[in-house]
Amino acid sequence: MQNRNRLIATGLGALTLAIAIAVWHARSAEDQQAEKETAARVQTPPSPAPAEAPAPAPPAPPPPGPAAAAQNAAPTAPPPSVSAETAVARMNETVLMTRLRELAVTDSAQAIELARAGNKRFPDSPDAPERESILIHALVTQNQLSDARAQAEYMVNHYPDSKWVQQIEGFTGAHRHRNIRVNDAGQLEYY
Repeated sequence: MQNRNRLIATGLGALTLAIAIAVWHARSAEDQQAEKETAARVQTPPSPAPAEAPAPAPPAPPPPGPAAAAQNAAPTAPPPSVSAETAVARMNETVLMTRLRELAVTDSAQAIELARAGNKRFPDSPDAPERESILIHALVTQNQLSDARAQAEYMVNHYPDSKWVQQIEGFTGAHRHRNIRVNDAGQLEYY
C-alpha cells in the first residue's frame, strides 16, 4: 500500500512539474515577445504625425508552444532512396506490408528504406501505424536510437488510437501527450 501511495505521489509530483514547466514556457514566450516589441519601438525613430493616425494593428498572437509543434510534426529523416521509392511505386500497400514484415526479420536496413518510402506513398493509411512500428524496430536494430525515439514520439501522438501504439509505448517508453497543451493565448487547455 505504501508503494502504491509513493507511486501516486511521484506521479502527481511529475504532473505538477510538467504543468509548471508548460506555464513557465508560455510566460517566457510572452515576455520575449514583449521585449522584442519594446526594442522595436525604441529603435524606430518617431515619424511625423499625419493628420489622421491609422488605427493600431492588433497584437500578433504568440507563436505556438514548442511542445505542440514537436508532437504534431513528423521527425526529420533522410528521404528514402530512389531505388526504394521506385520499388514501392510498383507495389500496392498489401504487397508492401508483406515485404516489410519479411524484411523486419532479415534486413533491417532495407526495412527502414521501404518503410520510409511506404510512409511517403501511403501516409495515414490503415497500415501506417504498423509500418511505423516496423520502422522503429528496424531503427533500433540498426542502432539509430535517437531516430527511433523521435519516430516513436511522432507515432504515439499521430496514431493515438492504434493497437500498435501500446506496443511501441512499452518498447521505447514514448507516451502520448494529448490531455493538456498550451493554447495560442499561453493558457493551459485540457482536451
